Amino acid sequence: MKQALLIAVVSLSLAFTASSAYADKHDGQQREMKADANGDGKVSFEEFKAAHMARIEARFKRKDINQDGFIDASDIKVIKKERHAKKQAKREDDKKALREKYIEEKKKRKKHFYKY
Repeated sequence: MKQALLIAVVSLSLAFTASSAYADKHDGQQREMKADANGDGKVSFEEFKAAHMARIEARFKRKDINQDGFIDASDIKVIKKERHAKKQAKREDDKKALREKYIEEKKKRKKHFYKY
């Protein structure tokens, strides 16, 4: 009985793994085919380069804070400060949510205690 259960669990996990791997591969193919600008069903090097160049340019512009055409130490410093501020805000939000959950549970325990 235990062996049959183990076999069932292993086969299900393999099935889920295979289906997710297929989905990842399929999504990757769709992403690559988005670069097919002329719609011939094939992606040439120029189409591939153009599609990725747009992403690279957008990423560079996002990192070039002072927009001088270069990513330098001042840009990186600003990026780090922004990233730190986002992390700090997330930590504060998490603390607040945890505190609210604690207070809510404390109220429930208090109600339950005085009920008897």
